[in-house]
Order: sequence, then structure tokens, then C-alpha cells
Amino acid sequence: MLEDYEAVYTNPSGATAIFTRHDGSLDAVARGLDSEQFWVFKNVKSLLVRNDEGDLDQATSLMAAIGFSGRVRKLELAAVGAGVGSSAASVAAAPHVGAVEHAEEHGDHPHAPAPSYWPLMTGAAASLGFLGLIVVNWAPYIAAIGLILLFVCMIGWGIEPFEA
Repeated sequence: MLEDYEAVYTNPSGATAIFTRHDGSLDAVARGLDSEQFWVFKNVKSLLVRNDEGDLDQATSLMAAIGFSGRVRKLELAAVGAGVGSSAASVAAAPHVGAVEHAEEHGDHPHAPAPSYWPLMTGAAASLGFLGLIVVNWAPYIAAIGLILLFVCMIGWGIEPFEA
């Protein structure tokens, strides 16, 4: 049984099912399948997870039964830096340029809002406003005070600076 392979099954309708087995794990991707095809796809996936002898042949026959044609290829590691003239260690050690620029531009601190009391006050004002709507017959001014405070809290929270 192949250890590292990619099996691509295509249907004339455009539906595709791809199974990739690499380093003992199986990845499966399905595009454009109808319900019957998806059911077979799930069964083929559970079959290929086992990785027993003959599973790949059985999976190909299951997919062929619903109109898919298959192509299986063995995955092989390509030599890093082959033909370039540089050693693999220098290629692997080179940092990604975009990552370095991003770190210099933004720093290493987390980007998050500054601590604030506005969310807590907005919640309290909204609660007061809704409480006033519930007891409007007993004290109608509570709803008005709550809604005014809610508006003030929303404005205060909105104009607060993002980062401290």
C-alpha cells in the first residue's frame, strides 16, 4: 500500500474529490458533489483512513460506480535547492521577507483595544432603559434616563482611542 499519495477523482459534471495521504494523515476535499456522491465520498474517506492493502483499489471502484474517473500519484519529496547551487541549510534558514517587514512595522505587542469601562457602562445604561420600558406605567422617566445614558455611553465608547 502506498504511504504518501494523492488520489484525484473527477466527474464529467465538474464534481471533484481529492484524497491526500502524507505522513500518516489523510486530507480529503470535495467540490460540487450531490448528496449521493457525498455519501460515497464519506465512505471512501473512512476506507482510506485505514490504509490497508487494497483500500485504494476499492475506493477507486466505489468512485467509478458513481461515474468518477480516478488518477493516483505517489508523492515524493523534492530536493530543496536542487539545481540552484545553494545548500539546503541556507535556503531553510532564510527568513520570509514579508514577515520581517510586518514585525518591524507593527512591533511584537498584541493589537487589541485598550481596557475600558465603556462596555460595562453601556450595558448598565441599556439595562436601565429596558427596565424603564417594563415599569413605564409606574415610573416613565426611568426609560428616558436609561436611553439618554445609553446614547451618551455609545458616543463615549465610539470616540475612545483604539490603543492605549
